[in-house]
Amino acid sequence: MGRDVWETVSMANLINRVPKKGDRVHSHPLNATFLVASVDRAAKTVDLQPLKAKKQVGAIETGIPWSTLTFLDELDSSQNALRIVRESTEGK
Repeated sequence: MGRDVWETVSMANLINRVPKKGDRVHSHPLNATFLVASVDRAAKTVDLQPLKAKKQVGAIETGIPWSTLTFLDELDSSQNALRIVRESTEGK
């Protein structure tokens, strides 16, 4: 019983989280890691800037729905390790 309750609470927290400028997120449709550049609370969308951008050129991807984001600070350590390995081997 206890585990089901905590899973429900955890899911509610993920769904209700409002992104903030500067949050590190993974966008599932884009399959990449970004920084939130701006937030549109009314439309529940964000503009995203790639983490690997060499210059601060503003938001690259615009109008991305919140529901497609994973907040990287909420991943467990094994998921973060897998992401780091995947990102370090991309393009090799």
